[in-house]
Amino acid sequence: MTRSEGRNLATSLTATVFLIVGTTGVLMYFHLLDQYTKSLHEILGLLFVAAALLHIFFNWKAMQGYFGKRVFHFAAAAVIAVTVGFLANASAQSGPNPKDLLIRSVLEAPIDTALQVLKVDSKSAAEKLSAEGITMENAASLSAIAKNNKTSPFRIVAILAK
Repeated sequence: MTRSEGRNLATSLTATVFLIVGTTGVLMYFHLLDQYTKSLHEILGLLFVAAALLHIFFNWKAMQGYFGKRVFHFAAAAVIAVTVGFLANASAQSGPNPKDLLIRSVLEAPIDTALQVLKVDSKSAAEKLSAEGITMENAASLSAIAKNNKTSPFRIVAILAK
């Protein structure tokens, strides 16, 4: 691959993946189509990093000229300031994350309580799990079912939610 071909490929990949990652990021911000966009956003985010690194590699000489400009310094400072602000705000929040607390509470709750929260009766739960090769034997919670069957507790919840 020639340098020119590499530059064209890296730029095309970076631009295309940016459009998708940017769009899914906006959708996630407004909680639109969350069930579809989160995984796509995360996976393509990794591809975006790889494409950006390729773009930097193939355009290094041209990019060096930007690093010395005042506009680059201003943009970098602004991005760093916003990032530090978000990190400081996140670390200032005390106590457990409410979402984590709620999820952990349901997964560790007695099995009958967790099934009530999921609006599934014991018989139906046993049938759904059995159809997937999962047993509920001697399990006191959804986490215990997952552990006994060597699977994720979120897979258990997904099966029960069907």
